[in-house]
Amino acid sequence: MGRKKIKMEMVQDMNTRQVTFSKRRTGLFKKASELATLCNAELGIVVFSPGGKPYSYGKPNLDAVTERFMRECDDDSDTGGEEEEGKGKSKPKMKKVNERLDCLKREIEAEKKRGEERQAKLESAGDERFEKPVEKLTIDELREYMDKLEAIHGKIQGQANKMQASSCLVFLSGDKASVE
Repeated sequence: MGRKKIKMEMVQDMNTRQVTFSKRRTGLFKKASELATLCNAELGIVVFSPGGKPYSYGKPNLDAVTERFMRECDDDSDTGGEEEEGKGKSKPKMKKVNERLDCLKREIEAEKKRGEERQAKLESAGDERFEKPVEKLTIDELREYMDKLEAIHGKIQGQANKMQASSCLVFLSGDKASVE
């Protein structure tokens, strides 16, 4: 029996999506381990589950890979000439951090706007069953309502984790720039 080819689109069922995520995450980390072993490569991977939980893999470890990446990025962005000690070096780094922060702020504003638009759509095209008081819903309607709320909660948690991870990286790069 051969493997079944699947379409490359988001899995709709939450349980199936979680199982798919777990299997593919394991496969991804296994391939990363093989790459690191065969090629003596240093690598790091961070993946957020559909529920927003972060998973990471690093060889030798994720902290070392992240530190090296940040150091390499800083080396690439440094200017070539001699500068006064304590002055010119931190300005390009701080400019880069501020640009990233501005970008994140724009992303947050855009996400807020999309959320408001989604909310307006939900309110205007809402399911009439869920407009009545919770006490008057049937068991099946309550389960469906709960599933919808859990799906929305998972999406929100995922976005919050992504934004938190981005802000942590900005914060860490800002600390690094201020230390140097």
